[in-house]
Amino acid sequence: MLVHTVDWNGAARSLGHADPLLMIGALGLTCLAVAASVVEWGVLLRTAPVTSGGQRHSVLAWRRLSSSYLQSLFFTQIVPAGVGGDAMRAVDMGHSVGHGRLFASLAGSRMAGMLGMACWGLAGAIILRTWLGNGIMAGAAILAGVIMITWGGALSADFLVPRRLLASGSWIVRKAVNALHSLAEAFASYRSHPHAVAQCLLVGAAGWGVNLLALEFAAKAIGVDLSWTVLAIAIPLTLLAALAPFSVNGLGVREGVLIGLLTHAGVSSGHAGALSLLIDLQMVPFAVLGAFLWMRRRRRVAATHQVEEEALPPLQTAAATLPL
Repeated sequence: MLVHTVDWNGAARSLGHADPLLMIGALGLTCLAVAASVVEWGVLLRTAPVTSGGQRHSVLAWRRLSSSYLQSLFFTQIVPAGVGGDAMRAVDMGHSVGHGRLFASLAGSRMAGMLGMACWGLAGAIILRTWLGNGIMAGAAILAGVIMITWGGALSADFLVPRRLLASGSWIVRKAVNALHSLAEAFASYRSHPHAVAQCLLVGAAGWGVNLLALEFAAKAIGVDLSWTVLAIAIPLTLLAALAPFSVNGLGVREGVLIGLLTHAGVSSGHAGALSLLIDLQMVPFAVLGAFLWMRRRRRVAATHQVEEEALPPLQTAAATLPL
């Protein structure tokens, strides 16, 4: 699908004549967008460190949060599903901060990013309403409204989970309700810290705006004078198309939809194909950095286990190696 969608010869010519300074500017803006994503997630995870039972966890350092986020980008690239990075962060940090608190921060940062995307898309649709009509504008407004309603429901979810089910005789029901209760308690803690929610939403909107500006720089680098308004509408539609169940991470479908939208906006098929490839490759440098951090962490953990095994007395070391 990807092979037949992209005009490879035209895309290669466009990329071959790309302006290096504008490409560096696009990469720098993408760095800012990635940093905004870290803050968008971290400001929620660092909020209300008191968990059930009254235990207080130490506030996570931004360095660890940044490392974990970059590693999640690596897993997002290699796992054929959109939740690979979130699953990696759940495994990496769930036990240390609590799974309810972690999943609440992941869901909150996702909703903040989606709300920012919807708001920028609504702004672009208003500016281009004479070209697009009112349908896209209404869709963006409805999406923003649904996300805001979802935020309200999440923040008040602790009132919706029936506590009597916590004492249910079925262990499956108790397990599910305990998980929902932990998630609802984490969201409820955000009500006491409205500034954190506001920061998350503002940073999410700002980060998406910076990302659109980075894509505009990338378009200019290959000779395409493309406004952020077109990208603000086109990119969410491509992400929606990426949910197609017959694709792997939307590969091929995503590029096809984007190329169709850009050519409809007057961009040549070669330039549209080059821009779609640049969007696909946008996060690859950060995923490579995440892979390096992940491998370094794995080596550190292996070295720690080796030191612990060497510190054991001979009898304990021999017993540990016996088959059960």
